Amino acid sequence: MRTLGLTLILCCLFVFDAAAFGEPGFRPMPPAQATQACQGKQQGESCRFDAPRGEVSGTCRTMPNAFACVPAGRMPPQGNVAQPVHNFGNGSRGKVSQPLPSSAPIANPISAPSRVVDTAQVYCFDDKGAVITCPQRGEKFFGQDAQFIGTQPAYHDNRDGTVSDLNTGLVWQKAHNAKRVGYYEAKRDCESLALGGKNDWRLPSLKELFSIADFSGSQGTGRFYLDSRYFEMAYPSANEDMGREASHHPEMMGQTWASTIYTGNHMGRGVEAAFFFNFFDGHIKNAPTSGPFTLFHRCVRGSAYLAHNNFQKNTNGTVNDAATGLVWQQADDGKTRDWPDALRYCSTLNLAGKQDWRLPNVKELQSIVDYSRNDPAIDTSVFTQTDRNGWYWSSTTHGDNTRMASYICFGKCTSAQGVDTHGAGAQRADPKTGTPTDYPSLGGQNDAVRIDNYARCVR
Repeated sequence: MRTLGLTLILCCLFVFDAAAFGEPGFRPMPPAQATQACQGKQQGESCRFDAPRGEVSGTCRTMPNAFACVPAGRMPPQGNVAQPVHNFGNGSRGKVSQPLPSSAPIANPISAPSRVVDTAQVYCFDDKGAVITCPQRGEKFFGQDAQFIGTQPAYHDNRDGTVSDLNTGLVWQKAHNAKRVGYYEAKRDCESLALGGKNDWRLPSLKELFSIADFSGSQGTGRFYLDSRYFEMAYPSANEDMGREASHHPEMMGQTWASTIYTGNHMGRGVEAAFFFNFFDGHIKNAPTSGPFTLFHRCVRGSAYLAHNNFQKNTNGTVNDAATGLVWQQADDGKTRDWPDALRYCSTLNLAGKQDWRLPNVKELQSIVDYSRNDPAIDTSVFTQTDRNGWYWSSTTHGDNTRMASYICFGKCTSAQGVDTHGAGAQRADPKTGTPTDYPSLGGQNDAVRIDNYARCVR
């Protein structure tokens, strides 16, 4: 996808590569933390915010398109500078992760616990990508991810090379296996791993791998989609990665195998493919399990997480999932919408005598994907999907480009040419509003752009 390109340099300069978005002179918002630090303040007042490598102090100043905290001694740049930043610190050890920061701009947060671990997104955004004070019910953009506080990520560093997930019960390999290997080599490596006094390690399923995804991160702020206080990650050098850096964008270097095999026809080639999650750009897609296709891996052990849903179809147009504790809208309404309209549709839905429906966050939505199916990748004996090729909005803004939001392809996840590039069950991002013709395609594989996607509400 086209990354926003906004970066917080360690020397505290705000920078942006306009060409990365294909719009010369386009100026995005500064990092969310910098904007939030000046809410309620006046020009020139002191401010501070947390950056990837520590606290930054400065003053509130008017930038070309925002009022934000500018680090001391720095003026907002007038030109464009482009240098990606990656933060791979190991963080603290032997601690349980903390709840959401109290400074998060969430107005009247609504509790929404389930067995699905929260995305950790704590800021609200508009359709232009700007950080906003989270709106009240009835206001535009109400119902997005940050406003609903689910089961918060909670980890413990066991100090033996493993990390326990206190929500799912899974135990993870702390280290990032930075050597790219093929699918079956990664699978064998996990099955032969002896770590933490245990030898029952395995390659995680896609739902397990996605459970540790952290959507408070993004390339734009020098973070990745994983909690670096507990999990190690490493950006490969050109030598370590056999020159792959020369032909791939840095954000493609977090591609990590899952054990989940795609049951569809990968790119129409009739080859076996497995899903993976990219911890650098926050996307799910798939790749062939044989040939020259090599990715990273991280092993797991413990009872399988969300191996099966436990659906009960009710007589009132809803579906209970006892595996997660969520209640779903059984049938979509057959209409496609842009992201703001999808938020409004779910937040105003009156179904089964309930009015607390909302657009699901991306991890909740992915929890009902049935990876044993592909046309569509959902249990059609339980759910009604009007268009088997449909893609469905989540309430989660995508961190690399906050003018976009994540969706799940329940139908084939196609390129602009109609090729099933990523596989049904993949997760991508679309512009929140606009006209698809303004975006002929996105990313290196020419993702199709729809903008008007379906909505399936949850409570």
